[in-house]
Amino acid sequence: MNVGLYGGTFSPPHKGHTRAAELFFAEASLERLYVMPAGDPPHKKTDKWGDAKSRLEMTRLAFCGIAEVSDYEISKEGRSFTVDTLRYLKSIHPEDRLFMLVGEDMFLSLDSWREPENIMRLCTVVAMRRKDTPLSVMEKAREGYVERYGADVMIIDDEPFEASSSLVREMIGKGEDISALVSAPVLEYIEKNGLYRDEN
Repeated sequence: MNVGLYGGTFSPPHKGHTRAAELFFAEASLERLYVMPAGDPPHKKTDKWGDAKSRLEMTRLAFCGIAEVSDYEISKEGRSFTVDTLRYLKSIHPEDRLFMLVGEDMFLSLDSWREPENIMRLCTVVAMRRKDTPLSVMEKAREGYVERYGADVMIIDDEPFEASSSLVREMIGKGEDISALVSAPVLEYIEKNGLYRDEN
């Protein structure tokens, strides 16, 4: 079975995230996809980024019918590192092939992550390219990972939904309409709970 992992802060989850998940599902021929909200970053104020409970609930609302949302990293004590999450998934899917979706910025900085060699041993890395980045930049990074780690890397070169959580938070702080960027259930949750209003 092909099993996918898609992690992130998801503060808040937006249509770019769900579009990426749909492309990931199709490109990697996934049979199961875990969306994994990260635990509260110790160096950031959680009231600004959205507390873990809120991020988890919004992620469940955003990905309903698309993927299985896991609370593994949020429930885990201490900092969560990607390599540990992959080991956890491998322990419950020992015979399955793991795929991990990463955004372009994360893909280009994988060398700086904890145990990059084990990350790339445990999974096939699937990178989502932004439309304004030359494919050659992504290909060069892929070649480097293959040479250094024997990595298996896929690049999704499709039309993404251009959005970012920071933009959504900024727009909320300015009182602007975000209905084009987030799903209706997520928008309702944000408004009901007054999230991100003090972003600026």
